[in-house]
Amino acid sequence: MRAKTDRLLLLFCVLGGLWLGSVAELAAMELADGWEYRWGDSPFTADGIPVWTLDQEADDWSPIGFPSNPPGRDGRTNIWYRTILPEGDWRDPVLYIFSVDLIVEVYLDGHKIYQYGRFDDAGRGRFEGWPWHMITLPQDSGGKPIYFRIYSDYKDIGLWGEVQVLERIDLLRKLITGSVGRLLASSLTLLIGLLSLLFALVQRKQGVFGALALFALASGSTVLSGAQVNLLLLDAPLVWDYLGAAGYFLLPVAMALLLQHWLHPAYARLLGLIWRLNLAYLIGAISLSLLGVVSLAGTYPVFDLLFLISVLVLLLPALDFVRRGHPDQQFILGAYALMSLLLLLDMAVAHNLLPWGRVPLGWGSLGFALSVVAISMSHYARMQRELLLLNTSLERQVRARTAELEQLASQDALTGLKNRRFLDQVLPRELALAQRQQSPLSVLVCDVDHFKRFNDRHGHAAGDAVLQRVAAHLQAVFRHTDLVCRYGGEEFVIVMPGAEKRDAYRCAEALRKLVTADRIGHGGQILDPVTLSVGIASWPELVDEPGQLFECADRALYRAKANGRDRVEYAD
Repeated sequence: MRAKTDRLLLLFCVLGGLWLGSVAELAAMELADGWEYRWGDSPFTADGIPVWTLDQEADDWSPIGFPSNPPGRDGRTNIWYRTILPEGDWRDPVLYIFSVDLIVEVYLDGHKIYQYGRFDDAGRGRFEGWPWHMITLPQDSGGKPIYFRIYSDYKDIGLWGEVQVLERIDLLRKLITGSVGRLLASSLTLLIGLLSLLFALVQRKQGVFGALALFALASGSTVLSGAQVNLLLLDAPLVWDYLGAAGYFLLPVAMALLLQHWLHPAYARLLGLIWRLNLAYLIGAISLSLLGVVSLAGTYPVFDLLFLISVLVLLLPALDFVRRGHPDQQFILGAYALMSLLLLLDMAVAHNLLPWGRVPLGWGSLGFALSVVAISMSHYARMQRELLLLNTSLERQVRARTAELEQLASQDALTGLKNRRFLDQVLPRELALAQRQQSPLSVLVCDVDHFKRFNDRHGHAAGDAVLQRVAAHLQAVFRHTDLVCRYGGEEFVIVMPGAEKRDAYRCAEALRKLVTADRIGHGGQILDPVTLSVGIASWPELVDEPGQLFECADRALYRAKANGRDRVEYAD
């Protein structure tokens, strides 16, 4: 078991930023030679000493290159290995073993110096995880035989990976430095998984984000569980192994789900079968393992075969999609392919198809994370460009709409002339300008005679037609520089900058004659003729103050009405 002092030392190294490279005087020594094995289990003396450790000259030991999977197993589950520890001027030597299948006891000088897992009276035990092992050695252990008692009902039996003697501080430093890459890659991938999960909850394309989140969380968990430094932080090997198994078993589910969203419906049934089958295996294997029905270690060989089949089945539709998919999707599939390849290599190493070596699964996880980050940055840059174009377009539309609204606000909807609101804004400015420039200014107020009576007889639609015709005559008679407005109802106001009373009168009279002579048709019939009365006020000829122009013109209009209508009158 890992001592509390090891954790404190690790904490000191990390917080102090010291790798203590100058402490070690001897390099790590590999235990690569002199191994022997012996099938079965040793009897024990009354003092608890294994008999097989007392007789070093026994002929029942057979040489082996590495203490793993010797010939002639034939279903046997117990085996012993032994070798000679290398000599060296060690200060605090430890024996480091990458992993053991499945449980182990270690003996030196006939005494047990280390145990992982529990052996029952029959020499059997249960799987308790695949941790690395740090076995404390006496300083004078060099040149002595060391014995390993092992039980395994797994496909492999023995030690696995590296077996070294080195200083304790060197091992701790090795574990930390060797885990940095996995921790960074898994942390980034898990973060992306959580963000994708959040997007899956709020975005329209929930299925795609959900599959990306599932893959990121699965691959991140797989990589994180393999970081050796984890056991210095939480000495619970089975917890980390269950995390790794769940992540590993979940990967083909995520792959098939994403492809199901991207690929042609023709592949939907096949992909659905793949992810459902893998999901069912995940739930069944983890559940049965937790219940003690099967060993977690025993679930791996079956899943390795299922994973291989799933990847091969997914390969054909994935290749078809790569040719026609979006570049972003191709990028994600490339990250999937890299992770799948590394997992297949790791599987080949686990099944002794390739020599032992650490497959950098963190690269696959990091490749996926970086691909998502790169795609996100590309999307962000594209989104910023699109937002800039959109904002420019919106500003243009807002300006156009504002101008349109301003025009609508100042324009009479029926006649197309300016309305009273416009007149109220413009007239004071024109009055001030005329006074400042000492230029003449005339104001005309016009009114259709007996318009209410006309509306009552012919209806409002006919009345609207009359007003539209009067507006057309106004636009034809008056200058473009004149301000022609519909003041309200049947009343119109014209502001004529620079016009004296005779100019105003000439225009007013021309307008009156046009209206009187016009025969307006509506609804298939000719309407009764209408007449117009006009009042004129001109500054400075008729009015002393420009501000009195509108009032004086209005009074002149009433005088025209009183004098019989259909006429033009000046202000007094």
